[in-house]
Amino acid sequence: MINSDDFNKLPTKEKILRVSADIIVKEGLKKFTAKNIADRLNITDAAIFKHFGSMDDIILEIIERYVSECSKSAEEATKKGKDVKEKLEHVLRAHIRVLEETRGAVPVLCFEFSRADDKKFHDILLKFLNNYKERISSLVKIGQDEGLIRSDIDPEDTAMHFIGSIQAKVFAYIMAGKEGSIIEDPDLFISEVFYGIMKR
Repeated sequence: MINSDDFNKLPTKEKILRVSADIIVKEGLKKFTAKNIADRLNITDAAIFKHFGSMDDIILEIIERYVSECSKSAEEATKKGKDVKEKLEHVLRAHIRVLEETRGAVPVLCFEFSRADDKKFHDILLKFLNNYKERISSLVKIGQDEGLIRSDIDPEDTAMHFIGSIQAKVFAYIMAGKEGSIIEDPDLFISEVFYGIMKR
């Protein structure tokens, strides 16, 4: 469970989002109910619906915030950094920051909705993954042209490796029942991701 002085200072809407993400990750969508959220925040179920029209709206905001922040950071990264390595590092750091803020809920939701009949969330997540993959792979191609990244690797596969490494961290975090940061040492994680793609 989330507990910190910073959390207590957040507005109720933000607390609802954070607790919702925590429930989705730690307990799954079946436990993602207004009652569970309200109980954890010591508010009424009705108070939740002053901020959100439905439970789906909570999920949608978690996804849209993650998608928006990751997409924005990927776009900004193409304008920052002196080389592709710095640009990719910026993308990963921003992605890790958003991942921690949403407690890993979006990677979990990606898995949940990949098998669901409801296409509403599935389509939003698929579009995000495709756009993110496209941005990362285009940076990888530039890195290959600049001679920083190995020429024998496929840029799209490498982009999926970035996404998959983050998904794997969330999965390991959930399976181990950990608390705290999902990626404890971002510098180490980034160096591990880069190890297989950068020329030495």
